[in-house]
Amino acid sequence: MSDQRIIHAVSHTHWDREWYFTTLDTQVFAVKAFSELIDALEANPALIYHLDGQSSLLSDFLQIRPALTDRVNTLVKARRLLTGPWYTQPDLFNIATESMFRNLRIGIHHAQAAGGCMDVLYLPDTFGSHAQLPQIAAAFNLHNILLRRGYDPQHMGPTEMRWQAASGDVVKTAIIPFGYSLAHPERGGRYRNFSLHHFKLETWPLVEKLKQLTTSRHLLCPIGGDQVSCDAEFDRLIAKVDAHSDDHYIVSSYEDYFAALNENDLPLYEGEFRQPRLSRVHKTIGSSRYDIKKANDAAETQLIHQTEPLLALARANGLACSEEMLEKAWRMLLESHAHDSMGGCNSDETNRDVLTRCAHAQQTGDALFSLHAQLLLANLAADRDYRFLLVNGTSAPTVCVHDQVLISPAATFTLTDEQGVALEFVLLEQQRIRRPRAVLLTPDGEVETFSADYYYLNRVDILHAPVPRLGMAVFFVNCAEPVALPWMKPLRQTFIENQHYRISWHDQNLQLFDKRSQRTLTRLVQLSDLGNDGDLYDFSPLAGDHELRAGWMEQVSVKQHPAKQEMTVASTLMLPECLNADRSGRSEQQKPVAVTLTVTLEEQLIRFHLDIDNQVREHRMQLIFDTGEAINAVQADMPFGWITRQNQNITDAQGFSERPVDIEPFMHQLRAHDDFHLFARGLKEYEYAGRELRVTLFRGAEHLGKDDLLWRPGRASGQRLATPEANLLGQLTFDFALCLAPLTPVARVEMAQRYRVNPTLWQWQCDQRCLHRLDNFDLFLPVHPVTVRHLLEDIPEGLALSGVDVLYGETLVRLYNPGEYPLTLPAHWQTCNALGEPLDKHEVKPSEHVNVKLA
Repeated sequence: MSDQRIIHAVSHTHWDREWYFTTLDTQVFAVKAFSELIDALEANPALIYHLDGQSSLLSDFLQIRPALTDRVNTLVKARRLLTGPWYTQPDLFNIATESMFRNLRIGIHHAQAAGGCMDVLYLPDTFGSHAQLPQIAAAFNLHNILLRRGYDPQHMGPTEMRWQAASGDVVKTAIIPFGYSLAHPERGGRYRNFSLHHFKLETWPLVEKLKQLTTSRHLLCPIGGDQVSCDAEFDRLIAKVDAHSDDHYIVSSYEDYFAALNENDLPLYEGEFRQPRLSRVHKTIGSSRYDIKKANDAAETQLIHQTEPLLALARANGLACSEEMLEKAWRMLLESHAHDSMGGCNSDETNRDVLTRCAHAQQTGDALFSLHAQLLLANLAADRDYRFLLVNGTSAPTVCVHDQVLISPAATFTLTDEQGVALEFVLLEQQRIRRPRAVLLTPDGEVETFSADYYYLNRVDILHAPVPRLGMAVFFVNCAEPVALPWMKPLRQTFIENQHYRISWHDQNLQLFDKRSQRTLTRLVQLSDLGNDGDLYDFSPLAGDHELRAGWMEQVSVKQHPAKQEMTVASTLMLPECLNADRSGRSEQQKPVAVTLTVTLEEQLIRFHLDIDNQVREHRMQLIFDTGEAINAVQADMPFGWITRQNQNITDAQGFSERPVDIEPFMHQLRAHDDFHLFARGLKEYEYAGRELRVTLFRGAEHLGKDDLLWRPGRASGQRLATPEANLLGQLTFDFALCLAPLTPVARVEMAQRYRVNPTLWQWQCDQRCLHRLDNFDLFLPVHPVTVRHLLEDIPEGLALSGVDVLYGETLVRLYNPGEYPLTLPAHWQTCNALGEPLDKHEVKPSEHVNVKLA
C-alpha cells in the first residue's frame, strides 16, 4: 500500500557561536561562508536559506562587512534569507525567565531591522525545553515552535502537536526527532556530490521512521549541519532526490512547512521535553562548569533586579536612560547563553570568554546603575549630606541589604527614612579613616594640607528598609550621641537560635530544631562526594564506586545580634586526587579539601555560605538535606510558576540514548514539602531519594567529550578535547538558603527574590572618592524635579514581579500570577504583548503573565 508523503526539504546551517572553538574562530569562517551565501541567493531565485534562527549571526557578520547590508536586507525582506526570532539560541534550563524575554526582544528587533523575522521559535539542538515555552512564544506573537531534543513518542504522541503551556497558551509545534541533518552534506547531501547510495542508506530510512511517528501528509527534512556552507544549487539536489523517491520532495522553508499543517488535526500536549529517548538531553549538564553559572546568575540579578528598574525610574523622571549601553550589556550576556556556552560543554578557552562576557555584562549594569543613581540622588534631598538611595526591583514589600559599605561622619550614628523613622541595622565592621589630604595649585606650586578629622567606613546589614515594590527611597545617616551600636557579638556557645529555629553543632553535624513544627533534623545538611567518570556533557559514576559523606568536623565561631545570628563550622576532607588512568576506580593518593560553612539565621530564612578549597579532580560534590519525611515529588521553578516532578525510577535504559536518571534542573528554588523550601544562586541541578533532597554543587571533568560512559554508552557527545580548567581547582563559593515554613505561592516568589537580590546601597558623600565605581567622574548633574518614586500603582495582591524592560524607548513591567486563582487587573493599566503592542487583557490566570506599558 502506498504511503506517499510530501517531504519539505529545508536548506539551513546550525551555526554554534562557540563550542570547542571560540566565537572569533567561527566569525572568521562565517565571513567567508555568509558572503558566499549572499552571492548564491542572488544568483539562484529558487534558493531559500535558514540562518539558524538567531539574528546575532547576521548582526555580527554585518558589523564586519557593513557594505553588504543593503544586499542582505533585500534577501531578508524577500523571505529568502530567514533569521530570528532568537538573538542567540539559549540553553533554556540554565538561565532566568527575563533572559529568555530579552533574547527574543533583541533578536526580533534585529531581525525586523534587517527586513523580517522568522515566525518559528527554532531550537534544533538545545538540551531539552521547559513546559512554558509556548507561553513565551505566544507573548511575542510567534505561532510555531520547532524542537529536536527531549521528545518521547511513547509519552508525547506524534511529532506534530498543539503544545499547551501551564497558562493555557497553545502553539503549533513540530519535532525533528532524528536531528537537523537528514542528508549530511559531506556524504552526498549537496548537488555537486549527490549520492543516491547515501540517500538510500541514511536519509530514506530516517524518513520511513518519521512516517511511523506521524500520520501527517507533510514531513520535514532539514538538510544542513553544524557550520556548513550553503548548497548554491539546492533546488537541483531536491529535484534529483524527488526523481528517485516514492515520496514527493519539494524545496520549502520552516514557515511553509508549518503553514501546510492543519492545526485542527493536531493532538494537545502539555509538559516539558526532557526525555532522552531518541536523542541525548544530557540530564546532568546543569552541574557542568559551575563557574559560569554563578557568574551568569550574578549578571542576570544585576541587570534584571537593579539596573533596569532604576533606568525605568530615571526615564519616568525625564532623566537620561542609556538604553544603548543596556542593550550592549544584554547582548554580551546573551552571547554567553548560547547553546554549548552556558550549558558548559565547551573548551577551556571558550569558557574563559563566557566568564569574561558575564563579568562585562555585570560591570556595565553596575556602571549604568551608578550613573543613574547619581542623576536621581542629586535631585533628592539635595540639602542633606550622607544620604543614600535604595531601589526595590523585587516582589518583596521591603528590601534587606547585606554586607555593604556605608560612610558615616562619626563613630556612632543612626539610619532614618525621610519621615525620620529609624531603620534597624547590624554593624559588622567599622574603620576610622583620616580624611584625605587636599592639594591646592598655587603660583608657587602645589600646597598640601592635612586634616586631623576622621570619617568612618562601616560594613552593615540593613533589615527591611521600606522601599516600595518597583520603587526607590532615600535614607539618611545621622550623627548620634555615643551609644551602644548594634554590633554582631562573638559568643562562646555551640548553637544559634531565633524565634523560628535553633541550630546547634552536635556530634560533628548541624542539628536543627524547628520551633513551629517541633521537629528535629539531626543531620540538616551534609556533603557527598563521588568520582566522576563523565565529561562536560554528563556526570557518570564509576562502576562500584561508593559515596563519601561528610559532616562538619569542628565549630569555628558563633556571633549574635538580636536580629541576626551566625555560626561557622568547618571540615578538612581527604579525597582521592583523581581517577585511575584506566578508569577502573579512584586514585589511592589523597589530597585535603578544606570546607567552611557559615550559617545565618535571619527570621524564617536560614542562609548558608559555603567555601570549598577544591584540590582534587574528576569528582562531583552534592549537598544532602534531611527534609524530615519521605519526598513524594519536588516542585522546581520554571518561568511564571513551578513544575512538579516525580522520580520515574527507570532501571532498564534500553531504548534510550542515555540513561534517563532522575536528576533534574531548576532555576532558583525548590520545594520538597509544603514547609521545606530551598533557594540558590547559580546552582542548577537536584535529585531526591527517600527523605533526602540532593543539590549538586559542582563536578570536575577532564574532557569535553568521552566515550563509553556507564550512564551514556557509546560515542562521545562532543570532541575528545582535554579541559583541565573544568575541574575547577581552587577556591569555590556557594550560596543557598532554606525556609522551613508553609509559604503561599507569592510569598515563595518574594522570599526567593529577596534572598537572591542584595540591593546596591548608593551613598552620596564627600569623604571617600570611588566608594562606588565611577563616582569620581566629573559629571554634569542637572537640576531636575524627581516626582516619580515608583513605577506602577495598584498592583493587585498576588501578582509577582518578573522584570522591567526598558529597551527601544518603551518601559514594560512584566508581572505574573504564581497562585491558584485568576487575578483581576486595574482597568487603567495599558496592557500589551512582550513587543509593546496593545493587548486587551483584564485578568491574569494562574501561571500567566501580563505586560504593562508605562506612559
